[in-house]
Amino acid sequence: MVKDVTDIAVVGAGPAGLIAARDAAEEGAAVTVFEEHEEIGVPCHCAGLLSLKGLTEINVPSDESFVQNKVKGAHFFSPSKLSFTVEKDEPVACVVNRVNFDRFLAKQATQAGANLKLNSKVKNIKRLNGKIFLTCNFGTVKADIIVDAEGVASHLIKGIGLQPLPTRRLLPALQYDLKGVNLDVDYVEIHVGREVAPHFFAWVIPLDENSARVGLACEGDSPHEKLERFIEKRFKGDNLTHIYTRSGLVITCGPVPRSFDDNFIAVGDVAGQVKPTTGGGVIWGGVCAMIAGRVAAEAVEARDPAQSFLRNYEILWRKRLDKEVKLTLLARKIADRLSDKTVDKIFEAIARSNLQEEVSLEGDIDFQAGAILKVAGKKEVLKILLSSASDLVGYWKQ
Repeated sequence: MVKDVTDIAVVGAGPAGLIAARDAAEEGAAVTVFEEHEEIGVPCHCAGLLSLKGLTEINVPSDESFVQNKVKGAHFFSPSKLSFTVEKDEPVACVVNRVNFDRFLAKQATQAGANLKLNSKVKNIKRLNGKIFLTCNFGTVKADIIVDAEGVASHLIKGIGLQPLPTRRLLPALQYDLKGVNLDVDYVEIHVGREVAPHFFAWVIPLDENSARVGLACEGDSPHEKLERFIEKRFKGDNLTHIYTRSGLVITCGPVPRSFDDNFIAVGDVAGQVKPTTGGGVIWGGVCAMIAGRVAAEAVEARDPAQSFLRNYEILWRKRLDKEVKLTLLARKIADRLSDKTVDKIFEAIARSNLQEEVSLEGDIDFQAGAILKVAGKKEVLKILLSSASDLVGYWKQ
């Protein structure tokens, strides 16, 4: 027995789901968001560092109470602690309280007309006579289109018959909020190296004058042991207080092969719309969610929720991100195979050529293709990469 009817059912009240719901509702569609947890933004798995430019792109202000701090640059540290800095004169990114950030997005969505149902877990879906039916813990809901924004869980995308994220490319991550740290509040820190975080990196994100969000993701090792060791070395002598712990998975694989089907759109983490270089997905996912919301609403208005119409969603988001996806995925695959010795040489070359100044001027946190091409195309760096061909054998065999 059908308990409810809606034009568009959004599964998951994270940023991608809420932005898709907001934009679809603004286009006049009847939208219902189903969130399995009792609270928006809980549990939180995100480091919460978002670019100011990216927030503008997804129609979110950067002067709200969810902003904890603003930073103007990043210090990068090699395996042997060589370093360089990329920075702007003014802040380029903000650290957000993800619970409050998600609740702000929920407010935007509901003000646009979306209906939000908490404690509503979608257990399965099925299609019948051009409609799609969701089975929830409170009954069955009929919709024209499902926007799947469930995150890395990937239950629905698998159930619909699409290829999900490859689990081998999901890295376990762990981070702590710590008080009593000694750092520069204007700069994020990025630490790379096989001893620190194999196949990824560790991060230090300042929250205020004496607290920071410190974490890492890695492959093949316990993130807990690695993080404890990193904190001990980085903050040796500081009187630290452990405030909060977050864990999750970092997506490094790039997008799924297809993100649409009849009556179905996948958006955000579940679709792999995440930067392979950093694991950041709020802005990329948000950009794609805006497209998803608009296309879903257009399909409802046209009374055509078939994949032939919803293919427009994938065409549009891939047109927007295709160059970024290809270059950041290539950069991630190559970085995963470089030895620490080679990484140190690259850091030396960057510092020697003042390349960090060029990246500071032109780099973009969310859309990194330009910076990647600039770094990789620099004669000194390219020479190192070519002379380190043995590091890259694993990549070229793929």
